Amino acid sequence: MLMSGNGTHFKCQVMEELPERLGAVHSFVPVYTPWINGTVERVNRYILQVLRVMLLENKPDTRNWAYLLPLIQANMNHGPVLPLGDCAPVELFTGLPAPAALDVVVTPQDKLPRTLPLEKETFRQALEELRTSLHALHRVVRDQRERSRTAAMARSKGTVCNFSDGDYVLWSRVDQRLQGSKLFVRWVGPFQVAKALPHSFLIRYLLTGAEYDVHGSRLKFYYDGDLNVTAEIRDP
Repeated sequence: MLMSGNGTHFKCQVMEELPERLGAVHSFVPVYTPWINGTVERVNRYILQVLRVMLLENKPDTRNWAYLLPLIQANMNHGPVLPLGDCAPVELFTGLPAPAALDVVVTPQDKLPRTLPLEKETFRQALEELRTSLHALHRVVRDQRERSRTAAMARSKGTVCNFSDGDYVLWSRVDQRLQGSKLFVRWVGPFQVAKALPHSFLIRYLLTGAEYDVHGSRLKFYYDGDLNVTAEIRDP
């Protein structure tokens, strides 16, 4: 699909034949329309996010959300925008300097409006430092979330077994002598890995020579202190 404006250079014979040869559809849209390239959707998503935050912070009746729109609109129209050359929309539309939101405040002492001398460059520098700090915090949270996701994926895939032929191992078997023994195992052995199979290991009991096909998650390297020790089975 081909989208273009209504200019004469888009309505010539060449442009009429091009979509036919390419098997495409040529659609004409108004020029500089924000609802064509998704600008309106992004702004609406931003307004919804701010509305949710203000409703949670001020805790008004959610049915009165419309009364918060003038505050958001004033903030968007009077705030500097980087694509607009760090100028506010009202500044470009009217040619007048955009007043900052902190120009007039109410002091807690006399509760009267008072103008605070705030320089624009100082305000921009403080705002940039705040943005940098927030980006750093978000980066930490994002990295922690990525590490948690990677660890969860590793747990779901299991741990790679590194047993080789000839290694001495212990085998965790359910102890039938214990009451309610489904969740308790005893490390028995010693066993020797006879063969590494695609999805398990063939182990040989050193005392009797009996062989068993055991999953790698039920094996661990031989250690005298772990022999005949009862452990509880826990999900990872």
